[in-house]
Amino acid sequence: MEDIFKDLQKNTKNNVDSLVKWIQDAKLVESTKEGEDKARALFNDISDKNNVQFDKFKEVVTKLAEAQTKSFDEFSKKLAEEGPKFIQGALAAIAGAFNK
Repeated sequence: MEDIFKDLQKNTKNNVDSLVKWIQDAKLVESTKEGEDKARALFNDISDKNNVQFDKFKEVVTKLAEAQTKSFDEFSKKLAEEGPKFIQGALAAIAGAFNK
């Protein structure tokens, strides 16, 4: 999970919007407005929403896991599994923006 986060950070995709999308894609919350709101609420105490640091993201994942009586490791594994597909999508979006 940390390596994927670093890739996101390198590509300036470590913002709340991207991280919430990653959480939803990994099915840690439902891909509904309610699920999105729930995930976003976990980022409320982060001052820079466009540059979330890894330790803060870990806190969010930990809170999310605890709320669902799951382990951090279980959620971290799901994020790591979904990460490569998510990174590809994020990079494709960046490339698409440059091609316009």
